[in-house]
Amino acid sequence: MLRAWRRVASTRRLTKCRVDADGETVDADAAVCSVVELLDDHQLETFVTAVETGGSVDHVNECILVDDSTHVAPQIICCRLWRWPSLQNSGEIRCMPWCQSKHGNGAVLENEAVCCHPYHWSRPLFPGDTLQMPAALFINIV
Repeated sequence: MLRAWRRVASTRRLTKCRVDADGETVDADAAVCSVVELLDDHQLETFVTAVETGGSVDHVNECILVDDSTHVAPQIICCRLWRWPSLQNSGEIRCMPWCQSKHGNGAVLENEAVCCHPYHWSRPLFPGDTLQMPAALFINIV
């Protein structure tokens, strides 16, 4: 029973950290729950820590690999919820060099594990986008 309580608490923590998109609260809450269902206990703790710290250097290394058997790619859901709400498809993101899933161009092959760690993906800047820097990195720069 304690395990179920922890998963609920983790879901709430993740919901509080997500980047708001205009008018998508109910859909986003359901998406957070669907992401939590994909993760085992260790992955969930790693994921929550990474999201809460904004991808700080201490929590960026460990991949969170999940089966890509859903019709919506888990890396897209995670990046949309916790980094870029305007993200539309996998062609807009690139896998970072330290990520173990090695989907360099954002394309994911069917029936393959994919990393859903939102800070293992980068996105090229487009006109009108703002640069998002984790607070921990900003503090070190100043």
